[in-house]
Amino acid sequence: MTNDPGAHPNLADPLQLPCGLMLPNRLGRAAMTEGLADRDNDPSPALDRLLATTAAGGAGLLLTGNAMVDRRHLERARNVVVDAATDGAALARWAASCAETPTLVQLSHPGRQTNRFVQSTPVTPSGGPAVALAGMFARPRALTSDEVGDVRDAFVFAAQRVVDAGFAGVQVHAAHGYLLSTFLDPRHNHRDDSYGGSLAGRARLLLEIVERLRAVLPSSAAVAVKLDARDGATDEVARVARWFADAGGDLVEISGGSYEAPAMLGLTAAGTPLATSQESPFWAAAAEVSAAVAGAVPVMLTGGFRTRAGIERALRSGVASLVGLGRPLAVDPGLAARLLAGEAEELPRPAPRVGGPAPLQRLLGAAANSGWHRLQLQRHGAGQPPRLELSAYVAAADYIAVDVAQGLLGRRRRMRRAAALPGVPAARD
Repeated sequence: MTNDPGAHPNLADPLQLPCGLMLPNRLGRAAMTEGLADRDNDPSPALDRLLATTAAGGAGLLLTGNAMVDRRHLERARNVVVDAATDGAALARWAASCAETPTLVQLSHPGRQTNRFVQSTPVTPSGGPAVALAGMFARPRALTSDEVGDVRDAFVFAAQRVVDAGFAGVQVHAAHGYLLSTFLDPRHNHRDDSYGGSLAGRARLLLEIVERLRAVLPSSAAVAVKLDARDGATDEVARVARWFADAGGDLVEISGGSYEAPAMLGLTAAGTPLATSQESPFWAAAAEVSAAVAGAVPVMLTGGFRTRAGIERALRSGVASLVGLGRPLAVDPGLAARLLAGEAEELPRPAPRVGGPAPLQRLLGAAANSGWHRLQLQRHGAGQPPRLELSAYVAAADYIAVDVAQGLLGRRRRMRRAAALPGVPAARD
């Protein structure tokens, strides 16, 4: 495996994962919410076009936007869902759209971060307060022990389906405040059974998923994980990464933040710009994780990069084995090729920010940023160029209103399809 931190890799150097998957360079397309599934939450032709366009852009690794493992619980109303009801032909078509580039499907369960119009009874490890954003989220309930097992099985089932469809592997999303992230976080996990308490207990669900994936997937299929760089807990993140490597994982991605504190968008909980001494606010966490895994698996650092020099510094310092780009590639899918050729030094700037008092920034800042980039992704999926003059306020309104409307209109149909899946425990009501 080409992953020696002392080798000082260049951006264009290939990287081989432990499973044998060869990445042609050190740039990854990080996952972003696309919201481009069809009304049955299957991959749509627009999503195929988006992934094909991105695959042609030169990145050595693609990560799809988060695909849900339980159609009752979505991060957005038009997420792709992968379960027994998913159209196999649509999955195969989606995989074929990016067949020339190593591509992993990011699998996720939103946990408490699903708005009340999509799911009025979200779930978490231990219950607790609702996501504090303008009353858009309902108070979650705690998962039972049986339901924890159902979640594990749903991740494994979904992974088998996407690998069978032709994807190179999967990434298990355990970051950004979604369900697996809250299991790892003692602020959200107060369980008194074997899935709570010590870090080993809080990490048990994630590691069980990884171990089962390694047991049922082909040895050539990549199993990756995305972990949070939680403030004051980088030692825990590093230990989980080491356990992941020991369980047969292939790639650790480090990012951070949640709906309430969107550090992955460069924002604080108040909606103001996040201060950092490096381009990426997760630099220190990635460095600690890289030291902990000691070359056993590559580490991908995602978030905040704005220059080619910053990317190369992360690689040559050994902080990361590859760098993930999300928002810059949402604006310009062909950017990776120009970075690799030395034809671009600056990355596209992020979305325009909303102004006004702190409460307004907190309520609209994350929606504006996510919504602005989602609309750029939507345009690429329609074969159109980006619209850089798009207003942040228009993007925020679209991001909220479209999801509410699609959530309300599609909810009954989605729940009926879930209820018709007795063979998939996580999809039962």
